[in-house]
Amino acid sequence: MKKILIFNLTPRMWMLHYSAQFANELAKSHEVYVAIADYYDGFLYDKNIKLFKIRTNPTAISFVFDSLAIRNQFKLWKQIKKVKPDIVHFMDNHPWYPFYIKICRRLWYKTYVTQHDPVLHSWDNKWLLWKVSLWINNSLRDNADLLIVNWDILKQQEIELFHVDWNKIVSVPHWNYNFFTKWWKWRSPKNNHFLFFWRISDYKWLDILLESLDKVKKEIPDFKLIIAWNWDISKHEKLLNKYIDNIEMFHYDIPDEEVHKYFEMSEFVVLPYKNATWSWVIPTAFAFSKPVVTTNVWELATHVKNSWLIIEPNNVEALSDAIIYMLRNKEKAVEMWKEWRKYTEDALWWDKIVDKIYS
Repeated sequence: MKKILIFNLTPRMWMLHYSAQFANELAKSHEVYVAIADYYDGFLYDKNIKLFKIRTNPTAISFVFDSLAIRNQFKLWKQIKKVKPDIVHFMDNHPWYPFYIKICRRLWYKTYVTQHDPVLHSWDNKWLLWKVSLWINNSLRDNADLLIVNWDILKQQEIELFHVDWNKIVSVPHWNYNFFTKWWKWRSPKNNHFLFFWRISDYKWLDILLESLDKVKKEIPDFKLIIAWNWDISKHEKLLNKYIDNIEMFHYDIPDEEVHKYFEMSEFVVLPYKNATWSWVIPTAFAFSKPVVTTNVWELATHVKNSWLIIEPNNVEALSDAIIYMLRNKEKAVEMWKEWRKYTEDALWWDKIVDKIYS
């Protein structure tokens, strides 16, 4: 039984979900430890997993002070050296990791890195975050013994853009989010309701979705678009006000136990993205047996089997037609519900992902 240390110092939303479910599955066959930020209570991790907590808050000012708290760093590494892990697995991105992975190499620990976004989202390059994320990505990629990516398109990116040896890369399916259904109330969806979920970034193209509503309203006047999550919506106010009678806004940071409410009330989910390596919204929709309308970019369309659910990006007309089709053909969505859920259990189950990496 190998000792595995997982780093997840940004334990928020989907990254936390990924790390916790991965660790829980891995702990069935290995001795697992997780280094995690101290503000997280750890309730998603199974009891047989040992948590090493270190102070690293998400605010910039606090992060500076946390970085200067050398005593906390020594305490963490003292715990790690005592364990003597066989493998150290970096699950997310954190500004300390370029230093941490070099420490691991000096201590002769084998290093695994899961790289979720080899090429950063288009919105990232407008912020200082882009430069920091790029530095972290490059450092982890260069120092990893094994690089894990989600699906073959991202593996191809690593090879062609960053010249990584293909033998160093493992491509695994994206994961499932079926754990969300433990809060599911099994309510029927509301008539003609569909969902846009998660943060409203430029690359999500909410503006394209809002523009598509003109034709939808002419065909199906009583539709309801649900927009759920907390993000800056100021640039969309004009279009949001235009369709105010057809939009329900839930503008707050939605906790895990409330996610089910918005998928329950929706007949299907729409992701009109400009680009994305993948989206945790898709497997979450599948967990609740909801069909997905998405764009044919990067990995988004990989699991959406029915071609009429996949449209070309920035195509208002095609998006309108897809939404109208879904609203008018409700029996089609019902037929697909069981198929989507079964797909998450057969193709995206955690044992398959863990076994491919650690077998």
